[in-house]
Amino acid sequence: MEEPNGDEVLDNVTRHFLDSARDRLREFGIALEVEPQVPDVGIDAIVTLSRGGQRQLYGAMVKEPMTFSSLAHGARGPVLVTPHEPLILGHRISRRSADAFRDAGIQFVDSLGNAFVTFGNIFVEVQGRAETTLRPINDAHTVRRHQPANIFSSRRSQVIMALLTWPKLSTAKVREIATAAGVSTGQAHDALTQLQDARFLVAESKRLVQIDKLLDLWAAAYPAGLGQTLEIASYHGDPSRPINGLLPGQKFYLSSESAQGSGIVRPMTLTVYLDHMEPKFPVRNRWNADPGRPANIFVRRKFWTSPYADGEAASADGHNAPWPLVYADLIATRDARLNEVAKDWRARFARPDKV
Repeated sequence: MEEPNGDEVLDNVTRHFLDSARDRLREFGIALEVEPQVPDVGIDAIVTLSRGGQRQLYGAMVKEPMTFSSLAHGARGPVLVTPHEPLILGHRISRRSADAFRDAGIQFVDSLGNAFVTFGNIFVEVQGRAETTLRPINDAHTVRRHQPANIFSSRRSQVIMALLTWPKLSTAKVREIATAAGVSTGQAHDALTQLQDARFLVAESKRLVQIDKLLDLWAAAYPAGLGQTLEIASYHGDPSRPINGLLPGQKFYLSSESAQGSGIVRPMTLTVYLDHMEPKFPVRNRWNADPGRPANIFVRRKFWTSPYADGEAASADGHNAPWPLVYADLIATRDARLNEVAKDWRARFARPDKV
């Protein structure tokens, strides 16, 4: 006798809330797929959420009402310790419960589109949707739903990097933040607003909180977001050769394993940030642009400006790029030999979050 698969053991209530969650998540470009495996006791379904190349396996649980007490005492069973990230489904979650779930790191989606979902470089948080949000205006139109912003877009990511590098900058004027991050005043204000909405910035004190999580999400989004916009060119060459051919007074900034203090005695790659690259600069450094040779020299665009009078000293050791960029570039290599280097670098520079 064949064992039933996960879809066959779903009851009508679970199917209803899974279909509703699938529709709501589709608004954010996230796909929900029900896995065929039979769920554990206390879990209603095993599902996968995906967007782009990011995927996460969840143990979906229907909870009515969507409260903390229902997690432990609900008729459909408690949240158990399982190999799967829990995803709570239900009809409607209150603001109070949504706050509590989020603070506890419990992800959820209700039938109205209120949600807290985070995996890979995906971060979605929507609160305040009520029954009237989905009420049809007439047969042909419905109320337009609010689409959450991507707080890790390239410009917002520049602002986040500046705040991570210089924590006191968060209390400065928006114009000063914009200058440090290399964005317009409007873009800086928008980024600060999005950080407040996502609860990474306290409006009253203008202080960053949940810094470890913000750094994790920012670094995860970096390769496919900000990192791509910073690329100028890549070459094959000798990463140990001194850099030559700069304009008078021009500076360069090292990153990834080539950063000063990385602990790598003989870096296999060179990552350098420049505010401008002259056409003959690669030639003077004997870098080869032949696509048939593996690239190990990466030239990127410098966008930041130190907000302090001592120039780049507050953000770099010697000629280094700001420490979050060095960390993100290390992570983005997906090179196992640099994992420990990245951890050590983060431990050395990341400001502890005591909130």
